[in-house]
Amino acid sequence: MRLGLILVFFLAVVFTPHVLPAVENGSNGGITAASYILVEKDTFRIITGKDYHRRLPPASTTKVMTTLVALERLSGEEAVAADKNVTTIPRSKMNLVPGRKYRSYDLMTGMMVESANDAAYTLATFIAGSETAFARIMTERARSLGALDTNFVNASGLPADNQYSSPYDLALIFQQALTNERFVSLAQTRYFTFEDSARKIRYKNHNRLLFCFDPAIGGKTGYTRAARHCYVGAFEKNGKIYILAMLGSRSLWKDTVQILRTIYDDVPSDEELRQARASRVSYSSKTIARKKNSSHSKKTVKRRTGKTSKKYAKK
Repeated sequence: MRLGLILVFFLAVVFTPHVLPAVENGSNGGITAASYILVEKDTFRIITGKDYHRRLPPASTTKVMTTLVALERLSGEEAVAADKNVTTIPRSKMNLVPGRKYRSYDLMTGMMVESANDAAYTLATFIAGSETAFARIMTERARSLGALDTNFVNASGLPADNQYSSPYDLALIFQQALTNERFVSLAQTRYFTFEDSARKIRYKNHNRLLFCFDPAIGGKTGYTRAARHCYVGAFEKNGKIYILAMLGSRSLWKDTVQILRTIYDDVPSDEELRQARASRVSYSSKTIARKKNSSHSKKTVKRRTGKTSKKYAKK
């Protein structure tokens, strides 16, 4: 009997995930997030976390799964037409025009860079016939990865009853997404220029860490009033990749930096994060024409518009 108890205790110690305790200082070391997790990608060893199985609204971190499912089912070259309901989709969006066709990969890029809800809706209806049917596909895909505390109702992450996930599940989903090289490329995209017959818009990625924190591989932000700030993303250190997922934050970047201090000595300053704020520049069709006409008389200067691609996708 005594030998049996010793064996049970030994197995519990060996097979229980090792979790470093969150810093205790006031309210969890100043971290405002309702729940979060930081894991090592390949082993899924938990570095630190808080209440990370708690089911909460995931806001636009939902689009990680939307993009992953789209990449798994589309080549990226499909001509996808927006339907008449696309104009009713709330911001953020690319202001897609009903009846107009768009390249599927451009819609995926718009989802990851601009967090475009209308792009998510349009891809969902194209793939599954309806957004509801697509959400079922998303949920089934999540369950196949072991994300059992996740249920999707729409493709964008806009507020909806019974749409939820957890930091643990988001980390699992992002772990799978990182095995897809096209997803990694999308997550690393700093700028995206979207152009149709009437306009040209240059979007800057909402993920500020891409612009001021070199270890950042890529990620996805999210915000609604109900969900507060949300985030899931990946980082590299000494050849290892770490995934951070966070839900219900009142101070997104301060919380993110505070959690990253667990493994990094140097993290972005408040000023660096402020300067990395997302933006967009729009040009009308007349502006585009003027720029093309003037290009013959001015020297062309090439500007870096995207982060250098790195091979992070692993099986």
